[in-house]
Amino acid sequence: MSIVEVHLLGTFEIYVDNQLVSAPIVRSKKLRRLVEFLILNRNRAVPNEEVIEALWSKRQNKNPRNALKILIHRLRSGLIEGGAPEDLEFLLTRQCTCRWNPEIQCMYDFEKFEALCSTSLNDHANEDVLYIRLCSACDLYHGKLMEDAAGELWQEEISARLHEKFLYAADRLIKMLDKRRMHAESLKLCRRVLSIDPTQESIHESYIFTLAQAGHNQEAIQYYRNWTAQYYNKIGKQPPESLHQLYQQIVETERKTSADIDLICEELREKESIPGAFVCSYEIFREVYRLEVRSMVRYNSCTAIALLTINDAGQQPPEDRVLTKAMLQLMECVRISLRRGDMVARYSPTQIVIMLPTATIEMGEAVCERINRNFKREYPKTKVIVSHSVRAMESIESALWR
Repeated sequence: MSIVEVHLLGTFEIYVDNQLVSAPIVRSKKLRRLVEFLILNRNRAVPNEEVIEALWSKRQNKNPRNALKILIHRLRSGLIEGGAPEDLEFLLTRQCTCRWNPEIQCMYDFEKFEALCSTSLNDHANEDVLYIRLCSACDLYHGKLMEDAAGELWQEEISARLHEKFLYAADRLIKMLDKRRMHAESLKLCRRVLSIDPTQESIHESYIFTLAQAGHNQEAIQYYRNWTAQYYNKIGKQPPESLHQLYQQIVETERKTSADIDLICEELREKESIPGAFVCSYEIFREVYRLEVRSMVRYNSCTAIALLTINDAGQQPPEDRVLTKAMLQLMECVRISLRRGDMVARYSPTQIVIMLPTATIEMGEAVCERINRNFKREYPKTKVIVSHSVRAMESIESALWR
C-alpha cells in the first residue's frame, strides 16, 4: 500500500511514496481548503452541507452542491496529474457526505509535531533525549498550521494551540543550546522563530542575549537599537523592562573594554548621512529634551515642542489597521519635512512628538502646517485627520517660577 505524507505546517504538500503529487492543486485556494478542512475532520464523514458552509459564503455560489461536486473531481484529477496512483482514493463520497479516506496509510506533519512536543514535556526524560525531541519538533514547524486558511473558525483553535507549543519548544531549545554554548545554532533558531512570528519579545531578548554570550556585543547593541525603534514605531510603547536591562548590561560590559579616543569617536559617528530629522525612541527624546532644557539659560536660546495627533473623522483613534499604516506614513512625512537637527519620536499609538531647536512658537506652528500640507499631498486618499499643538520649551527656572 502507498504511504502518503501530508505537510500543512507553513506549507501545503502531499507526497505519495516520497513523490510530491500536490503541485497541480496547490495554486487553487479552494482545493487547498477542501483538503485542509477534510483532514482536520478526518475522523468522521462530513455532511456536504457542512463542507459547503466552510468553503463558500451564502452569496459566493448559487449552486454550491454542484460546485462541491466539481471541486472534488478537480482534486482527484489534479492529484493524479501530479503523479498519484489512479487507484488511490483520497476522498470518499457517500450518502451526501465527504471524508478523507481513513484506509490510507497517512502521516501528518502536525500530528508528529504535537506528539514530539508532548513527549518533550516529560520532566523525567534524559536531557539528551529531550534535546533530540525538541530539535525534531522545531525542524518540523515551518509556519503556522494551514496559514492560507488563517481566520477560518475551523482551523483557528488547533493552529493557535500548535503555535503556542512551537514557541514553548523553541524557547526551551534555545536555552538548552545556550547552556551547551552552541551559540551559532541558538542564533539560527532565534532567526527562524522570528521569521515565523516576529512579535515574540522573549525570542528577541534571547537573540540579543546569545549575541552577547557569543562575544558579539556591538552586534547585540545594534540589534537592540534597530528592533526597539521598529517596536516603538509599530506599537507605540517601550519594549519590556527586562530587555532594556539586558541592553544596559551589554553596554556596560562593552564599556569596560579600554579604547582610545579615535575608536570612541568612530563608534559615536553616524554611519551614513540620513536626510531629514533624527528619529528616535521616546526614551532617547526625553533625555535629549532634558539636556536641551539645561542649555537654554546658558545660551539664551528657544526651542519649540510640537505634538501631532492622528484621529478619524469622528475625532476618535482610527482602527488598528488604518492607524498602523497612517502612523508610518506620517512619521516618514515628518522626517523628510524637517531639518537634520530636529528630533522626532513616537509618543503614543496615535501621537508623534517633535523638538525644533532655535524655533519659536510661531515657527513651530508654520512647521506643523507644512507637515500637514505635505501629508495630504503625499496621501490624498487617507481618511485620518492630523491635528497639532505647539509649546515653547521652558527652562527649569521658568517652570519653577510659574
